[in-house]
Amino acid sequence: MNLIVVGTNHKFSPIELRERLVFPKKRLKNALFLLKEWQIFKGAVILSTCNRMEIYASTENLESARGQIINFLSRYHEIETKNFLPYLYTYEAKEALRHLFAVTCGLDSLILGETQISGQVKQAYLEAREIGFADEFLRKTFIQALSFAKMIHKETKISEGKISVGSLALDFIKGRLGNLSSKNILIIGVGKVSELVLQYLKKERPNVIFVSNRTFEKAKALASEINGAAVRFDRLRESLKKADVVITATASPHFIIKKETLEGLINHGLLIVDLALPRNVEPLVKDIMGVELFCLEDLGTVIKKNFEKKKEEAKKIEEVIKIKAERLWQKLTVLEPEPAFLRLSR
Repeated sequence: MNLIVVGTNHKFSPIELRERLVFPKKRLKNALFLLKEWQIFKGAVILSTCNRMEIYASTENLESARGQIINFLSRYHEIETKNFLPYLYTYEAKEALRHLFAVTCGLDSLILGETQISGQVKQAYLEAREIGFADEFLRKTFIQALSFAKMIHKETKISEGKISVGSLALDFIKGRLGNLSSKNILIIGVGKVSELVLQYLKKERPNVIFVSNRTFEKAKALASEINGAAVRFDRLRESLKKADVVITATASPHFIIKKETLEGLINHGLLIVDLALPRNVEPLVKDIMGVELFCLEDLGTVIKKNFEKKKEEAKKIEEVIKIKAERLWQKLTVLEPEPAFLRLSR
């Protein structure tokens, strides 16, 4: 058996392409069922996050597997191969294993050392297991990667300090606006990213409004933690008119704020930070006077600062990963399994 990963991330492709290749959470099982129809794959895991899309697969034919994954991506997302192939990377065998370990530890993340990715890797594996598409080879691979990441975050300094999207987004906003205590902040969406933003907003004491429809009760619960308010989407324009800062982080596949949404509405400075993928805010809103729009990749200063603090620690972990991946690969592919009669005789 062998392992292959085909994917792309923030280092290899622009956000415009990544948002076209994203696998929405609601449709992930459907995508796995379709991939399962290819007999060449013994198992597969689809990892789709804000900054990466990767398909890990166990197979006995690496060369054909790569072509089939590319074909699947083209057909599923209805994109011509030539439009995304130059942005893909492929890792095979123990290099694929090494890559998985690095990803799960947060070494390949936009925010070096972040821990949210471990949970995303685990959830991706569980989705595959739930439909019976995680064979024993993938099971051992992912369990070892998750266990290793847990150990790394516990025993090293790679995850110390501010490592979440929420903390870095707030640092970026404060760097541009200074004190936030008098600012009106509108948070659109009530998922994990919004919760992370909230944790760092509490000590800033701004005026906060959460906007949500489908999970309005959760919006009210989050708002109560910071003495804020919650409104439904039909009051979005009214809330935007009063906002100094807008943070978006919904799972919507379409723009929820367009240029036409803001035209004639804004007569003051408005800072928008779009943390979603696909993006929630139409890029054309930047053409409106007084409006500044940034996505996660634009938070370069704070991201670089975090990287500089931890790059030496990351190098040490990378060396450990090489050794760990080599040893695990030997166990997975070289060593013969112990005969059954010896196990039963113990």
